[in-house]
Amino acid sequence: MTERSPFMSAALLVAPTVGVIAIRMGIPALEDVIKEDLVVLASIHLVALIIGFIMFRRYRLVEDHEFHRSSAIKAQRKMYQMEDKGLWDKGRESLERLESESRIQPKGRAALKKKILLSGKISQLNTEQEELELQEDDEKMSIDVKVEGMATIAESELIDNLKSTETGGFIGNRAEVSAQKRLQKQLAKQKKNAAKQVKRDEKAAKKAEKAAKKAEKIAAKKNKKSSSSKQFDWDSKTDDVGATPSSTSQTKSVDSCNDCGALNNAGTAYCTSCGSFL
Repeated sequence: MTERSPFMSAALLVAPTVGVIAIRMGIPALEDVIKEDLVVLASIHLVALIIGFIMFRRYRLVEDHEFHRSSAIKAQRKMYQMEDKGLWDKGRESLERLESESRIQPKGRAALKKKILLSGKISQLNTEQEELELQEDDEKMSIDVKVEGMATIAESELIDNLKSTETGGFIGNRAEVSAQKRLQKQLAKQKKNAAKQVKRDEKAAKKAEKAAKKAEKIAAKKNKKSSSSKQFDWDSKTDDVGATPSSTSQTKSVDSCNDCGALNNAGTAYCTSCGSFL
């Protein structure tokens, strides 16, 4: 971290104290009051020194890259300690697991092999074993193969059977689940279709009811029109019957001229056309 000028730092440190002294010298009344109480005087100068020290610290240190780097390292120190503790704990757990495994006493061929190795010498661990010529159908062949960690024919057949049964069971379960899903989808689809059909039937019934009401209204209007037309025909016939006598009476009240043939009213003595006597 870069340091600034020490003279400027010292000036900032004593600046508040100098300001307090200047105020005391400039105001005599205040100086007289402060002199009477030494506790107030000491507290004022102590506060001035604290302010100067804060200004001194803030000016002297420059918050550059190194300052931020050291601050980040201090903040992450706790995390590093926790990580180190976790690594040591994991190593301790692995050692305890190995020790517990070493305490377990092997059984069967593994115990026999361990006994042979412990009864020998360390130099015999890297020596080559004697070669044995065995036939394929010899029992020792399967034993040696099993000791070396390879599966025998019977074990391979058993493993194949187990795998086939597991595969068949897995496939059967998957098929059953898929069949159940398809059945559920079909049932849901049938329910939707049934609901749609019910709605269609309801709409068709409403339409038929509306059509029947409309037909009844049209039939009522037609009946009303036919009755009014019949009444009109009957009235016209009665008017014609009443009009015929008037026409006859009108023909009876008119006289024709014998000379010119013109029609004249019944009470007229002379013809209005030719003037001859009627």
